[in-house]
Amino acid sequence: MSNFDQTYSMPMPRRMPAEWEKHAGCVMIWPVSDTAWPGNLAAVQRDYAAVAGAIRSFEPLTMIVAAEAAENARRLLGEDIMLLTLPYDDAWVRDSGPTFVRENGQQLAAVTWRFNGWGGAAENFNLDAKLNLAIARHVGVKAVNSALAMEGGAIHVDGEGTLLTTETVVFNGNRNPGITREAVEAEFARTLGIEKTIWLPGNPYEFGTNGHIDGIACFVRPGVVMFETSASSRPQYREVAARNFAALQNQTDARGRKLELVFIEEAPDEGRGKKGEWGYSTSYVNFYIANDGIVMPAFGLAQQDAAAKAAAAAAFPGRRIEQVDISNLAAGGGGIHCITQQIPL
Repeated sequence: MSNFDQTYSMPMPRRMPAEWEKHAGCVMIWPVSDTAWPGNLAAVQRDYAAVAGAIRSFEPLTMIVAAEAAENARRLLGEDIMLLTLPYDDAWVRDSGPTFVRENGQQLAAVTWRFNGWGGAAENFNLDAKLNLAIARHVGVKAVNSALAMEGGAIHVDGEGTLLTTETVVFNGNRNPGITREAVEAEFARTLGIEKTIWLPGNPYEFGTNGHIDGIACFVRPGVVMFETSASSRPQYREVAARNFAALQNQTDARGRKLELVFIEEAPDEGRGKKGEWGYSTSYVNFYIANDGIVMPAFGLAQQDAAAKAAAAAAFPGRRIEQVDISNLAAGGGGIHCITQQIPL
């Protein structure tokens, strides 16, 4: 941990706002490579455009684009979304982009994690490793550098000092070999203002992401966590869900409240999409909490999509629920939360 950011002799008081707090806007990245979706990029771009349109109905949205893709992106996105030209490799901004925090309760800052291509699972990530700093510069905020190999999809916070994450990501030898729990928690405290980290086992079978929390559970308000129950045809995945659920039971948050659990069931995996190494995302909990709304996945499954929407509506009373069919996008192993990053107001 000696190579962690030592810019300040005394750490600034920082707080990562909860996702349900007001946003200045959202950032996404336009997909230009079909590596994750061989032969299906055009359909995936339509899914991205549909997600972007749904989010734009709630808050401003900036789409990062490659220069050569700007014309096509504008055609599919319309005129109401800002385009920002930056170099990048992949289109998963939750993981390659920065995590925004407040310092001293006022100025915005951007935590720039060490991005190493999901532990080297991606062949090319040199541009993505620089993207978090480029986004911070565009937003015009100070970067808070961290040597912790981390992706934004691996953390979820309640805005009151509590963080959810998984052991299979943080302690994976492909990210942070030999790191201690105490060192990680100290870094979460320094960068995000976290007072208590709740550790879930994660998912050792998930290629690349290695069990991101945003496909397992999320806070929906202080003291309340939504947990995704398994509908998998694979026994090992059902066992993973059971272990994560057991780890959440009887947990308390940084304020000493016993966590209340609410539930949403994932989509069935049998017959869903390709069987590539990155898998097919069946997660409904991988949604984006927008200003006054929720933008969440649908998979063209009438009964399951409706049940998931009802679960989200019950968990977020007063917010409009927008479902977007991401059947093509999901074949790349991620969902709506994976392709979005909020900028707090």
